[in-house]
Amino acid sequence: MQPLQCSRCLMIAVTFTVVLFSGCGGGRQSKDHGAQSGIVAYSRRVTTADLTIAGTGGITGTVLGDQGVARPQARVTISAVSTQSAALGEEAPEAVAAAVNTGNRGRYGFANVPPGRWRVRCRNADATWMARVVRVQASAVVAGNFGGGLTNLFFLHHSTGAGIIVGGDVRGCIRTYNQQHSTSYEFWDHGYNGDGLTDPQGNPTGTNYSIPNDNTDPDGLAYLWAGSGTDAVQCRNLILNNHEVIAFKSCFPASAIPDAATLNQYKSWYVSMRSFFDTRPDRMFVVMSTPPLHRLSTNATQAKNARRFANWLKSSTYLSGHPNIVCFDLFDLLAKPDDGSATANMLRWEYEGSHSGGDSHPNALANQTVGPVFAQALIDAAKTH
Repeated sequence: MQPLQCSRCLMIAVTFTVVLFSGCGGGRQSKDHGAQSGIVAYSRRVTTADLTIAGTGGITGTVLGDQGVARPQARVTISAVSTQSAALGEEAPEAVAAAVNTGNRGRYGFANVPPGRWRVRCRNADATWMARVVRVQASAVVAGNFGGGLTNLFFLHHSTGAGIIVGGDVRGCIRTYNQQHSTSYEFWDHGYNGDGLTDPQGNPTGTNYSIPNDNTDPDGLAYLWAGSGTDAVQCRNLILNNHEVIAFKSCFPASAIPDAATLNQYKSWYVSMRSFFDTRPDRMFVVMSTPPLHRLSTNATQAKNARRFANWLKSSTYLSGHPNIVCFDLFDLLAKPDDGSATANMLRWEYEGSHSGGDSHPNALANQTVGPVFAQALIDAAKTH
């Protein structure tokens, strides 16, 4: 399977439902050619689904058991479907092209899948499936080559990022830019796993990338981009296959940096990420500094160290010689300057949601100020690739 080339991505979500009976006969037990066309349930506890991918892309989905409970450790395989074996329910003669076990949330994913018709099969890894009702959700992410450089923009975030996107009208800014410059940039974003992936129109897709442990703190990001665990590898492959300009950030709790040892650990994690980014020159990565903390939720030492980390991320020390990495300094946009005052490097007074409480989420004015700047930064990153 070849790596994905310059492309935009179109998400097509297909949901399949299969009813498995408890008998153990030798033949097929259920076959529905109606709404669940393309699925056959076998007595040996196997479900199959056929998908067609128009261009190199990926297949991802979820396996659910009784009452919608995610089924971990289900064995999912994909095989190419030949013309001779294209009839519903027939076993494809081709060998299995790839196989994975679902993770703790029942998720699975295959990256760099060539165009064609593919058969997805699912069974328990130990062949002892006990559930009577199983729903296999499969999404085919198809890549079409539109030319003209990178156009698919992606942002991995949590609540502060969501505020910037909505309050700062990031999608509207990108649409306006497209209209004024005859371009075709598309903005996708992913919040908490429970919120999942949102498409360029701002609609939830109903899918998520199963960010490992839902952790976007520096240690979680390091695991996502540089870790060797199956969940990390599958997750980052999905992101890399589906998107081209990839921005990501930790939320404001990560700005509580108490000492030099913690600061150096942050740097070590981001160096490990940079080493991985170097292996993907076909993608553009936008590292983002952490948002500052409210003056009532931090102290001068933590705030100063957060500034030091932000300055390091955008420095030549980190970026020089790595042309596919840029920094968006969110900290500097939201923090009071490093002016020696008691509230230096903390969330600006005018950006506080409350002057009497310590909630560090930036307010509406902050989001409206940062949103257009962030949208333009993503476009500029795509243009410089």
